[in-house]
Amino acid sequence: MSASIFDSEYVVPDDKMLAAELGQTKEYLDEVCSFIKNDFGDLKPELKFYGQKSGWILKLFNYKRNVLFIVPCTDYFRAVFTFGEKAFYEVVSGDFPEKIKHELLTAKKHKEGRTIYLDVRTKTDVNDIINLVKIKLKYK
Repeated sequence: MSASIFDSEYVVPDDKMLAAELGQTKEYLDEVCSFIKNDFGDLKPELKFYGQKSGWILKLFNYKRNVLFIVPCTDYFRAVFTFGEKAFYEVVSGDFPEKIKHELLTAKKHKEGRTIYLDVRTKTDVNDIINLVKIKLKYK
C-alpha cells in the first residue's frame, strides 16, 4: 500500500487540501460519503495519522462500525476494505469485476477478515465501492 499523499504529522489535511490533491476524484469520495449517510443513517469520518510510512488516512464509520479506510493519493484515492467471511463469500460469488474477486481470493486471511486495496479513479470504480459498502454493512 502506498502512503497517503499527506505524510506530515504536523499538517492535518482539511477539505480544501483533499480537493486539491484528489482532483476530480474528490467528487467520488463525496459520493461514497453521501451514500453511506443517506442509505445507512450515519457517517462519522475520522482523519488519523498512522505514522510516517502511512501518513494521514480517512476512516469512515457508520455509527461505531468501521466501513472503510480512504488513502488520499494524487488525483485518486485508495479504498481499503476488510471483509469478514459472510461478506467475503457474497463478494466473490457476486457480480463484481474479476479484479476485485481476485484481490479478495488472494488476500491473506486475518482474524478480522480479508483486506483489499482498490484504487478509485473512475465513476465505475465508485459504483463498485458503493456496492462493496452495501455488502460490508449488510453483515454485523
